[in-house]
Amino acid sequence: MQYDAAHLHDVMYRKILIANRADCAVRLIRACRRDGIKTVLVSARDDVTAAHEIADDVVFTGMSRDAYEAQDNILEAARYTACEAILPGWGFLSEDYAFARRCRLMGLHFIGPTTSQLQIFGDKLRTINLFGQFSECGDTAGTHTVIDCRRPEELARLAGMNPPWMLKNRFSGGGRNISRFDTIDALNARLEELRQSRELWQYYIERAVSNARHIEFQFFGDGCGNVEFLGARDCTPQKYHQKWLETTCDLSAHPDWMWLTERTHQKLSELKLKTWCTVEFLMEEDGAFHFLEVNPRLQVEHGITEMTSGIDLVRSAIATSCAGQMEIVHHDAQRFEEAVEFRLMARGTGVIREVGFVGQTWPPVDVPGRRVESAVKAGDNVSGVYDGMIARFILGGQKNKTHDNIRDWLDTFAIDGIEHNINDLKQYKDV
Repeated sequence: MQYDAAHLHDVMYRKILIANRADCAVRLIRACRRDGIKTVLVSARDDVTAAHEIADDVVFTGMSRDAYEAQDNILEAARYTACEAILPGWGFLSEDYAFARRCRLMGLHFIGPTTSQLQIFGDKLRTINLFGQFSECGDTAGTHTVIDCRRPEELARLAGMNPPWMLKNRFSGGGRNISRFDTIDALNARLEELRQSRELWQYYIERAVSNARHIEFQFFGDGCGNVEFLGARDCTPQKYHQKWLETTCDLSAHPDWMWLTERTHQKLSELKLKTWCTVEFLMEEDGAFHFLEVNPRLQVEHGITEMTSGIDLVRSAIATSCAGQMEIVHHDAQRFEEAVEFRLMARGTGVIREVGFVGQTWPPVDVPGRRVESAVKAGDNVSGVYDGMIARFILGGQKNKTHDNIRDWLDTFAIDGIEHNINDLKQYKDV
């Protein structure tokens, strides 16, 4: 269903609590302001960013990272300020099913998937059992074995599973709590440590997949079984299991990808997906896919999907949540054939002395085809307490042109005072 401001006027939220910080908070607040929704921003007392300047109200809920995970304080802030919903974005409490349940028990709308969906997707091993059968399209079908560490009979299968192996925490995502083992002795030593600490049940083992592309598919649902597929992204360039460059993909050139999206779409429809989720796979050189996980939250790289689909994912989630049916909100800007996002990350700590584009204020006003999402300014201290995100640069354009264009764009950008990763983009050859 298309978004109609008049249609939603009587049901649209009046005030939303933003349970996040920095560039994520800026993105969420902007979306709310577009629809006249007031925002309350939670914050740590020692973490003042540019997001504070655009929120309608700020409530301090603690110190440091704890402030953004202090559920009691955040829920009290929402009650005290008469918010109707909580919008978490990504990170922190965005995938916490217990927090989502508490919100709903208090009569607050948690803008995101349902509590049961968060619980299912939060268990990576359980999710593999739901979606894993959609993997293995390609020449190496059947080689991707998953071993549940709780079951001794499954661990015995390691003898027939060639190294290297990946040991993963079933309740972690985003590249966290992953270890690679190249010998059976090293893996067994780690498993014994987990057995002694009674944490073995939290882990599973997969064959390590090397030199693979990281492909993800974006979906959006209304909670009643109607699900839209919004596009694919290639997020292969990574360091320390963290993405730093993402590009949209043309599915028409990849028949196997279409097969995969159709079956994934069917499963998400059966689960009655509500709002957003991203389904992630690894693709080997021979075309074999291996299921990774489902992320039931807004993705950091959602902006490139918005550029090519013409859909505002944040405003669509807000509208769907308050209307109780699919409400797709379209951007005013034009759609592009391709889009790319570069994440500018700090490497180390320090004070930002200068930041911005030559001859422009920082951050610059977004124009069609270009977005900058950042909450830092000159004089800010990068402490290392939070992740090192400084800014996200999103650019849309013609197919096979965006990588060169974003390099040209960022040639006019400068930042001084801290080490960063912009040279990774300048040196990146695999385009």
